[in-house]
Amino acid sequence: MSFQFNYAVPGGRISPSILESDKECPVEALQKQIETLTAQLNRRSIKISKAADGYINYFEQYAEYDSFLCTADPLNPWISDTTEYWDCDKNVRDLPPKRVKRWAFSLAELMSDPSGRDLFAKFLDKEFSGENLREFLAGNAQNPVNIDSKAAMAVAKNMQHPDLYTFDEAAEHIYYLMKNDSYARYLRSEMYKELLCGAKKKGKDEQRTHFITRERKQADRTKGFLL
Repeated sequence: MSFQFNYAVPGGRISPSILESDKECPVEALQKQIETLTAQLNRRSIKISKAADGYINYFEQYAEYDSFLCTADPLNPWISDTTEYWDCDKNVRDLPPKRVKRWAFSLAELMSDPSGRDLFAKFLDKEFSGENLREFLAGNAQNPVNIDSKAAMAVAKNMQHPDLYTFDEAAEHIYYLMKNDSYARYLRSEMYKELLCGAKKKGKDEQRTHFITRERKQADRTKGFLL
């Protein structure tokens, strides 16, 4: 059985429904109601239009990487006569332009690409901050890193009872530093710009070669048909 109680609050009145057990402790019932309302107010909400715009922008950005919409670059070696897919990692200047361009989407995209990660590590070594990446990738790294006092205190507390998540705060702080500082400088560096320009030039040359080869094949087929 439920009862209806009116509680006076600044700016108005609320009338929550409480149980018989809450009748004896109205303060606790009110506190519970306040916590519920506060949680609802703090709940994140986003408009459907903004969510739709986000999805549209995401799919437009990655459309050229969808094999169902565009030709794969490089071609799949299992269904083509080229081994470029396996050979492109041997020389960074042979990397496909779309692959280099994708590194600028996010730090996660850069870190997921072995060649991109290696080049980023070389850039960090030049900036004397390569220990951040090595510490982030290797759980047993011995290089000292700079972290803030909050992360250091959290790690020190976790070390009292170490487990799999002991260094999570430090790893998150290192990732934050790379994302907001080192990664942004890498995208503005001459190293990345030269690699991107070289990849774009290579892509244009490949398109031109592919176009010429296709026209020649078409001409040969036409000539054979006329003969």
